[in-house]
Amino acid sequence: MADVIKGHNTSYARYEELINRRDELKKEAFQYHAEYVRRFGDLILELFRKKIECIRKKKTIEYCQAALNHGNNVDQAQLQAYLEKEMAEFQARLNDMVKEHEAAFKSTTVTEKDMLEIKRIYHRLVKKIHPDINPAVTGSEELMDLWHRVTVAYSCNSLKDLQELEVLVMRALESVDIDDMDIPDIEEKISDLEKEIMEIMETDPYQYKFLLEDSKAVEAKKEDLNTELKTYDDYSKQLEEVLEELLGSGVKITWQMN
Repeated sequence: MADVIKGHNTSYARYEELINRRDELKKEAFQYHAEYVRRFGDLILELFRKKIECIRKKKTIEYCQAALNHGNNVDQAQLQAYLEKEMAEFQARLNDMVKEHEAAFKSTTVTEKDMLEIKRIYHRLVKKIHPDINPAVTGSEELMDLWHRVTVAYSCNSLKDLQELEVLVMRALESVDIDDMDIPDIEEKISDLEKEIMEIMETDPYQYKFLLEDSKAVEAKKEDLNTELKTYDDYSKQLEEVLEELLGSGVKITWQMN
């Protein structure tokens, strides 16, 4: 087994380098996304709420129009049930956006010194228990659990957690029988990693980097969001007028009393 690894010395080093690079880019993309939310989150949330408001009004109009066409009254309880069902997906998305917004403001910054130490520890742990580097790790529930905790700590820049996890990993490795590392189809995996790295760098949220680094682009983005918000605000008022006209044309709503 050792001869196999030595024979693929250069490939193995390249493979490990690419895994570290891929994971580092994923982390950077995560951080760019958090910064994007911090910069534009308030406006994005306000805009999405206004969009939901417009969708709700439009569906109310459609429901009332259908009742008018059939000569029926609109039962308020049935209308509410219909709207809740139709809007459930949008509301769930809004709830996720709110959580994402709150999480972005809870993320902490670290010093350059701590960041370097975070990378050192992570790279050491990659060599030992990254499932792609050492597939045998997947056979250990304890090591896989530790690896998942390592990835979370790394993403959150938690030096303290990584330091503690490194100790736990070393202890776990002493009690687990891990075979020598053998990575089949390593050249193919290297090619896949290179493609994955390019995809990360060429798409959002990594591409937010170029927007966030340009102060003029940031202001332009805010202006665009405000313009879109104004458009939806005007549309919401128009829908309100349509609904009022519809109610005045003969639609009657039966309100349920508590």
